[in-house]
Amino acid sequence: NEGRFIPPMAKGDHSWIQNPLPASVFSKKEQACLANGIYFEARSESVRGQAAVAQVILNRVRNPTYPNSICGVVYQNDSWFNRCQFSFACDGRKKRIDSPAAYKTAQEIAMAVTAGKIFIPEVGSSTHYYAQYVHPGWARTMQKMTKIGLHIFYRTYGGGWS
Repeated sequence: NEGRFIPPMAKGDHSWIQNPLPASVFSKKEQACLANGIYFEARSESVRGQAAVAQVILNRVRNPTYPNSICGVVYQNDSWFNRCQFSFACDGRKKRIDSPAAYKTAQEIAMAVTAGKIFIPEVGSSTHYYAQYVHPGWARTMQKMTKIGLHIFYRTYGGGWS
């Protein structure tokens, strides 16, 4: 665990937030999956907004309810059309990086959040978010944490799916 970032635990956070990330999260493949998640979910957001999305993805890696890799989290249920964890992964559209500069920013944010150089206390142990223009039913069963840009962030009450 040496050298790996352990987020601070705030009041009401779930204990798993302090689980260390596996060392593999720094691999080229895992960082590419995180950069893809940031780019395709939040590239039009501020650095803070993009970092918040990255934090949610990494929170899921820490949470034993989800896969224990970034790629596993980002592409969980990607074969379920429009029913996966992150909409870009299963919306049926071809993924193209139209803005190399925005993708480079996503890569930098991915590494910074993974290394703990960026941590957003208001997002805390959030494992869910959605864009403000959609209204998923699950939001009623979770605690709203904060809004950053166009995304609203939530954490579960029980720590997993409870």
